[in-house]
Amino acid sequence: MNLHPDDDQDALVSATTDWLTRHMPLDQARARPAGLWRGLADMGWTAMTASEASSGLGLDHASEALVFAELGRFLAPVSLLSSALAARWCDVSDRTALALATEGDAVRVLDGGGAGYAVATSSDEATLIFVPTGLDFQIGLDPTTPQARLISPDTLKTIEGPRPHRHLTLLAAAFGVGVADAARDMAADYAKLREQFGKPIGSFQGVKHPCADMAVRCAVARSQLCYAACALDEGAPDAGFHVAAAKRLADLAALDNARANIQVHGGVGMTDAASPHLLLKRAHVLHFIAPIDPLGLIGGDVGQNGASRD
Repeated sequence: MNLHPDDDQDALVSATTDWLTRHMPLDQARARPAGLWRGLADMGWTAMTASEASSGLGLDHASEALVFAELGRFLAPVSLLSSALAARWCDVSDRTALALATEGDAVRVLDGGGAGYAVATSSDEATLIFVPTGLDFQIGLDPTTPQARLISPDTLKTIEGPRPHRHLTLLAAAFGVGVADAARDMAADYAKLREQFGKPIGSFQGVKHPCADMAVRCAVARSQLCYAACALDEGAPDAGFHVAAAKRLADLAALDNARANIQVHGGVGMTDAASPHLLLKRAHVLHFIAPIDPLGLIGGDVGQNGASRD
């Protein structure tokens, strides 16, 4: 188990960042260009761990997690999570939405525009469901993630076991790490630019200390993410616990950093025209994807499936 990215992984992350900077900058998150999904698929990000026989790249979870952390930093579509899952476990190469369980027999379908399928997971199975055309997707909490309610969905395939859910949890954690990184960078850049009393506000302790805390949260969450991905690749018996821990730390880092970023920006950070609120809203959405019960983690009650009781 090598916890340090190799040269190939560094090059993969660098190429990812370059492409995202050119094609989907964060400040355009609410108005992505037409045909973006085709570009994402052409880059191979929708099927990184799917086998080459299934038109995937056949890469490991560690490489995928590093790339998805960059994708999360640019608020990439949430359906990338579910599409990667469907390509790996359901042999589906088309765009696939993410389904979250709600009360009763309904599911909430996230980012399903143009998707004919959705995937839902629990700690012991994953389910591929049919998404009918004409489903009414509305903007909810996250303006970059439209959602719709689907009652009594048709099940097309069920995959037994905990591995698909662990995969989704890891990818959602990677997205969370990316959000935390974006919030840290956005706050630090603004702190260098904005001046008060003739000095950049980043020179004041009331700003520099929160920025330092943001950097620490990012480092901790990313370290656990890399360890969890390597544990999953190695088939470690405690891999499920480490994946759950990575998700918990990523959720906390994303939420806390997004809030601190708004505080650093001050009044402008509360406006809809600025970007900080987009990070906070995405962090809240990620919190509901493969949610982790912290009491289960603390008590070690993660079960043989490696997921918390919820």
